[in-house]
Amino acid sequence: MTPVLNAIIVEGSLIFLPDEDPDHHREFHAYVMMVQNGYFEAGTEDHPYTSKLTITMYGDEYSPSLPTYGNKSIGVRHGTLKMFGNKRTPTWTSLS
Repeated sequence: MTPVLNAIIVEGSLIFLPDEDPDHHREFHAYVMMVQNGYFEAGTEDHPYTSKLTITMYGDEYSPSLPTYGNKSIGVRHGTLKMFGNKRTPTWTSLS
């Protein structure tokens, strides 16, 4: 397992490039992540991320939190977050 990071602030670019092996598995562990004036990408519409990527956010009700965003969050402020993976069907669900 990769280390659990306390806080990630993306002010540049964080890009997860797809691996040619569809069974390849990447993991990302953090308490909070903020994309601020930055860019986060996992795949594109033309080239979706086809490997496995697991993003796990940590914390509990007592963990430090970001104002407005809370804890265990991926916040975006004046930035871009794009995630494209394999197409799934159906693309909707019904909740009761």
